[in-house]
Amino acid sequence: MTQAFANVKIIDFSQVFAGPFATMQLALLGADVIKIEEPVLGDQCRGIGADNDIGRAGMPPFFLAMNANKRSMTLDLKHPGAKEVIARLVKDADVVVQNFRPGVIDRLGFGYEAMKAIKPNLIYCSVSGYGQTGPSSAAPAYDGAIQATSGMMSVTGYPENGPTRVGFTVVDLGTAVMAAFAIAGALYRRATTGEGQHLDVSMLDTSLALMSPLVSTFLNTGVAPALVGNGSVVKLPTTGSFETKGGGGILLSAMTDKQWAGITRAIERPDLLADSRFASVDGRRDHYELIRPELMTAFATNTAEYWEKRLNGEGVPGSAIRTIPEVLEHEQVAHREVIGRISGAAGVDREIGLVTSGFSAGPDGPAIASPPPGKGEHTDAILREAGYTVAEIATLRDSGAL
Repeated sequence: MTQAFANVKIIDFSQVFAGPFATMQLALLGADVIKIEEPVLGDQCRGIGADNDIGRAGMPPFFLAMNANKRSMTLDLKHPGAKEVIARLVKDADVVVQNFRPGVIDRLGFGYEAMKAIKPNLIYCSVSGYGQTGPSSAAPAYDGAIQATSGMMSVTGYPENGPTRVGFTVVDLGTAVMAAFAIAGALYRRATTGEGQHLDVSMLDTSLALMSPLVSTFLNTGVAPALVGNGSVVKLPTTGSFETKGGGGILLSAMTDKQWAGITRAIERPDLLADSRFASVDGRRDHYELIRPELMTAFATNTAEYWEKRLNGEGVPGSAIRTIPEVLEHEQVAHREVIGRISGAAGVDREIGLVTSGFSAGPDGPAIASPPPGKGEHTDAILREAGYTVAEIATLRDSGAL
């Protein structure tokens, strides 16, 4: 049995989130990802969370989440000896991934054209905030900045409080999945045509793709989406969050007549179902101010967990609003085995927990085979595979290249 990318070798210059999470998705499916790290500090994420035990070991949670199944080698890309090292690695590689600001990797001598000269059918993936070309291409970009630029913040939050950012790095991770998909597509294309490809993956472009229903709304109606809080752009009283007994709340996404009927059964209000004013989607939207208070009163009489079971039993999409610790205790999460545990991370004397993947597949689906690597943990092994002798490796290390 063979995983999808078991014969694929990736040279990964990327760091932080978008690039590393993309290459981890491929590594979970068997790709050999060689992570190139700066010799002193390594990936920027190694310095985040350094006030705890695993952080001090260079393995803070953010780094762990992005780098399972990879091998790490240290290399100073500015060192004269780096060009020969990278040339040897790229000669036997299938993919290069980098997320430097546009122009930086070219100045270092490792841009697409330089790498293509070494490996003509190479797949080269450039990940950046605004893309490799255009008037904003050189602008610095992190997740928050792109949330603001892309309009994502303009539809997140409550009208009374103003825009807010999404509570996790949705742009970084969405871009990572887009990059992994692009690489997978390019590998398939190469298998058919024999040709390599340069992939230009933009965080801004990805943000617009993720918001495509809202962007389409404006493009085709001229109506700009606005802040809706925990409500919905469809402006129905049966969508959004409701407070429940004992704190917390429940979120409903009920939009059809069938789901409306299910709500009335769950809260034991047949009179609402019988009211002709509420019989259609348009009618319920028009009478938002009449229906919403009735639902608020009903849901306040019991717990979120109670209502989740009642509503789901009636075919209504409704869920208790959970914290991350609570969802990790959810029986469905345990059943799906989406959380993996592995030991052996460098400098960490206990098991670490990691999210595996957003899908399962059998056989040969995504799996955690090795913990995130220590900085430079595999340098010597990787160089020996590339043909360097022990003496040559020692010379590189003495020169400061490694």
